[in-house]
Amino acid sequence: MSKADKTLLWMILSLTGMALCLGMATVWLNIDRMDLAYDLRKMEKALDAKESLAVKLEVERNNLVSPYRLKELANRHGLAVAEPGQIRRIDAE
Repeated sequence: MSKADKTLLWMILSLTGMALCLGMATVWLNIDRMDLAYDLRKMEKALDAKESLAVKLEVERNNLVSPYRLKELANRHGLAVAEPGQIRRIDAE
């Protein structure tokens, strides 16, 4: 083998090695990208569930503190509106 043939052989082997390394890096990056996509999808579902729960809890809170419901509870427990002489105010000093 001549010196030119040996140089060409080493160049081909090194380029093949680089191509193999680039191919493996591409596969690894694609796997990593898919893992991140799955994690992102899972986090989006968790966020949607929490937002849905927050809306449901807000509706429930509004239902519990509605004037009609509070009036019904007061009547059930024998409570009535305070008269002016029954109200005491404490000054915050």
